[in-house]
Amino acid sequence: MQSQEKISLHTQTVLVLVCSIAYFYAYQLNLYWFDWFEFSYGTNWVYLPSGLRLLLVLVLPETGALAIAAASLYINYSTGSPDAHVFNIVTSALSAAAPYVSRLIAIHFLNLSSELSGLTSAGFFKISVMFALFSATVHQIWFYWQGVTDHWLESTFAMGMGDWLGTVLVLAFASLMIKGYKFMADTFVSR
Repeated sequence: MQSQEKISLHTQTVLVLVCSIAYFYAYQLNLYWFDWFEFSYGTNWVYLPSGLRLLLVLVLPETGALAIAAASLYINYSTGSPDAHVFNIVTSALSAAAPYVSRLIAIHFLNLSSELSGLTSAGFFKISVMFALFSATVHQIWFYWQGVTDHWLESTFAMGMGDWLGTVLVLAFASLMIKGYKFMADTFVSR
């Protein structure tokens, strides 16, 4: 895997744009499928973009975090309150920082390789739970402090569950896509 330091600025810019668009459409897809399943402001029982947040930051740490921040900022301004600048910026920063910090914690405390080598199902499970808990906690502290949620503990639990379910669904889908690609490559290359 090529480190991000060796990727040109032009390529990183394109990656940020592509990842931002993917994140935005994951958000739109989640609205379409699970909007009725919202617990409280910004809290869904299933939240697919959280899985994409973790996946992007696992594979492209800084570039993925920047893409998440950009897409979240766009989402917050276009669907939330366009005059709530501090709220929109901090919420976007938390959306990008939570998976990035979770990745750093996993590298230092769960012995995750920075290149993701040797990552097992158990490792994915641990990092997905840690990410969901961390992300939900920091978001809900912020939402409670801003007065957009009344029940901090219940909203934290619901958001943590939604982030974890979204993460599991996205990682399982990504795993299936990789296995399908490998199967297709092996099938057509061997002929």
